[in-house]
Amino acid sequence: MKKWTIIFNYNRVRGISVTEKVLIISIAFLGIFGGVFGYVVFEGCRNKTLINKYIELKNENNYYLSNLKRISSDIVTIDSQMEKAGVNNTVLMLAGELEPIDKTVKAMGVGGFPEKREFYSDAIESMSNKLESRLNRIENLVNLENRFLKQAEGKLEKLNSRLSHTPAIWPTYGWVTDGFGWRIHPITKKRQFHEGFDIANRSGTSVIATADGRVTSAKWRPGYGKTIVIRHGYGFETRYAHLRDYCVRKGQYVRRGQRIGFVGSTGRVTGSHLHYEVRVIGQPVNPYNYLDTYKNCY
Repeated sequence: MKKWTIIFNYNRVRGISVTEKVLIISIAFLGIFGGVFGYVVFEGCRNKTLINKYIELKNENNYYLSNLKRISSDIVTIDSQMEKAGVNNTVLMLAGELEPIDKTVKAMGVGGFPEKREFYSDAIESMSNKLESRLNRIENLVNLENRFLKQAEGKLEKLNSRLSHTPAIWPTYGWVTDGFGWRIHPITKKRQFHEGFDIANRSGTSVIATADGRVTSAKWRPGYGKTIVIRHGYGFETRYAHLRDYCVRKGQYVRRGQRIGFVGSTGRVTGSHLHYEVRVIGQPVNPYNYLDTYKNCY
């Protein structure tokens, strides 16, 4: 069998004699060892890279999951505000004599949010789906509330217009000296129907319109003296008689509370006062039925 001599030259020459078989085995062992070592080093580096990538993705997923939770919290707040807006909308619709939105129409199902799981992609996808569902619900609810709100606003505008054109306040300050109904006329001493009531005060006291409307007459009338007639619409008309002077003219549009004249003693009277009438479709009615309080009379 052949022998191989390995010579080491370090300061002095030395040698080791080995057989060919031992040499082959040694070379093979070194080759295997080198391959295993290289593989271990390579896999170590690869695993380290994968771990770093995993940590990076995990942190990124945590970031997205945190943002989704924050967004879901904001949506819950918005949803709560929408519920409050829905309550206010219901009040407006009731005030506008409209049927409120049925609760079953509003109840568009929305579930909860997923608990924290190890599989972040599944959690994010689940939460994203639920957020999308909730956002769709809010969008539909906003559209629904807006549609019914417009109906309520239209109805309320009509009601507000009617209220502003309905006599509802005292035309002046003073003392009510004669009421609505049958009475003995203070001058003729005959039984006569009084179509309004009289408020006494000193001459020059302001007289105001009791509702929005248009002046149809501002002139002298037999027995009534200087008289203003205002047509308010919806069948209402008011009359202000025995005035000292006018502040408005025929055809002028006036607002409730606007001064239109002054208390006087023109016409057939015994003293300075305002004769006030409310008529509905041309028929005189008791003005007390169209007054807010008695605060303006004594």
